[in-house]
Amino acid sequence: MSKAADSILKHLKVQRQKQRAILKMRLRCAQGGFEFEQLDTFYRAIRPYLCVAQFFGIMPLSNLLSRNPQDVKFKVISISLGVTGLFLLLGGIKTLVGANVIFNAGLNAKNMVGLVFLIVGIINWLNFVGFARSWSHIMLPWSSLDILMLFPPYKRCKRSLRSRVNLVVISVFCFAIGDHVLYYASGYRSYSMHIRQCQTNHSRITFEHYLEKEFSDIMFLLPCNMFSVCYGFWLNGSFTFLWNFTDIFIVITSIGLAQRFQQFADRVLALEGRHVPDALWYDIRRDHIRLCELTSLVDDSMSNIVFVSCANNVYVICSQALAIFTKLRTPINYVYFWYSLIFLLARTSLVFMIASKIHDASLLPLKSLYLVPNGHWTQEVQRFSNQLTSEFVGLSGYRLYYLTRKSLFGMLATLVTYELMLLQMDAKSPKDLRCT
Repeated sequence: MSKAADSILKHLKVQRQKQRAILKMRLRCAQGGFEFEQLDTFYRAIRPYLCVAQFFGIMPLSNLLSRNPQDVKFKVISISLGVTGLFLLLGGIKTLVGANVIFNAGLNAKNMVGLVFLIVGIINWLNFVGFARSWSHIMLPWSSLDILMLFPPYKRCKRSLRSRVNLVVISVFCFAIGDHVLYYASGYRSYSMHIRQCQTNHSRITFEHYLEKEFSDIMFLLPCNMFSVCYGFWLNGSFTFLWNFTDIFIVITSIGLAQRFQQFADRVLALEGRHVPDALWYDIRRDHIRLCELTSLVDDSMSNIVFVSCANNVYVICSQALAIFTKLRTPINYVYFWYSLIFLLARTSLVFMIASKIHDASLLPLKSLYLVPNGHWTQEVQRFSNQLTSEFVGLSGYRLYYLTRKSLFGMLATLVTYELMLLQMDAKSPKDLRCT
């Protein structure tokens, strides 16, 4: 009997030592520095892409290179916000000049795509400024939750958060670069055919003259030279990067939240068939509250980004489909519009599918609760069950809709209606080649 008691005491002593070691490590990680940098946190996964985004005036945060997320803050007087202001100024001028050119030429379903693209870009820059203002209120509780869930009793995922984020981001941006290159190739081919059919001076069929037409809003203010052409490429590329980054940012955030909910579900599922005391159910329920509060906090700050992203993607998908349904002149036009349409559909579907994993993972613990015997169904278990079923967990667009699989199919139905409207608008515009 004494040997059994000694064995139990030794086991409890080892457990207490492990708990103290975990608490000390959590404390060191909470203080930032090298220990926190080694953890597979959301801040570590997203930081490299935020640094790249700041070159385009997105997410104006100070001290972004710091290992400690407590040092990263939004400051009114900062270089990053100055860069954002510069992009807003230059983008605003380009939008106003482009709107003037389009309205003078005559607005229709096809040529308004460029204007919508510019307006949405300005809105997205402002949305990310608003999100940067609430960054500290989001990242500090998120980092503390990461520290909690990257140590026992929670198990680490087989694939790291950083590797999942890198795979998605690199894949999307590789396809985005291809889309951007095909855009210029298709535009140049259409321009050269326009010159051949409408003008006798075929000497203007050069890429330099095409760029002069492509960047006509910039040439309206600047002389046509190497600087203005490079400036045009740079500004167009910035708007394109912002458009792709908006969806990527939603995907990265969704991956980070979904992985934590999955870890939480794995912990609860591991308790199946075991007698669980109320104290443990209380701890589990408290961690779930923290996860839900973090998701709600992120959703409140990201609703405008999600709403604008989905609305813009629906419109651009319809516009690309409209271009395909009309008569395209050359093979490169077919390649570009089909590639762009498929890429955009895939990117939009990726946003919904990844974000839907947050809600799916949040409901997984219910499987374990349904298997709890009646004799062990305590008040604490009932509270946890009500907690899981009473609130919808996920990202939304102003809570008008949530990013789920059902919403994706609903959006596809909206696309059909919207496409019919655009076809009716386009039917009123002339179909022949306009030589202007």
